Amino acid sequence: MRTLFLTVIMLVAALASQAQEIVKLYPDDTMKDSIIYQNKTSVLVINRVDLVNYMKGMDTLLQKECYSNNTYFRNIQFSHLTAQELESHFTSAQTFLADSNHTNLEYNTDKFVQFWTEDENILLPYIEDMLSSLLQDGRIKVIDRSSNKIVPQYTIFWEDIAGQGFKIYKLPSGRIIFKESNHYIEQYAGAGTAR
Repeated sequence: MRTLFLTVIMLVAALASQAQEIVKLYPDDTMKDSIIYQNKTSVLVINRVDLVNYMKGMDTLLQKECYSNNTYFRNIQFSHLTAQELESHFTSAQTFLADSNHTNLEYNTDKFVQFWTEDENILLPYIEDMLSSLLQDGRIKVIDRSSNKIVPQYTIFWEDIAGQGFKIYKLPSGRIIFKESNHYIEQYAGAGTAR
């Protein structure tokens, strides 16, 4: 009985360790022009080069498909767009990003932002679309708003919604940095385009 009990405890511990992953941040000394993304718990500092590279990669993919395949985006805001709307929005966002007058981009999730805006907020859906992969790779400086200190690491947890796995990024304090299902769930739930 004791052996069975110890086996069960070891099994539970093994499963619990697989349900989370610790991400250690890598210092990025090349960050000259950064983008600030702020939510209730944290401030995320993103290297502008990462957004530029993301937009270049998406440009290649979207042109290849004549902008008819919006499933390249995970963000639910893209799921309802026609090819013409996607091309219009994407080229407007690219033009805005390429303009050297647009530096010091700052976003705050407390403010409501319209998708078809013509100011810096046109980039927000693209930033939120790539945010999870940057967090997973540890390529973002994360500052805990409660202490105003840079965190050296954070944890990825998984949640299952309708048979799909979504990541939840948490600070060492347990507060949520970014939750994929807040941005991606509708596509998987069938309200938008299935991926």
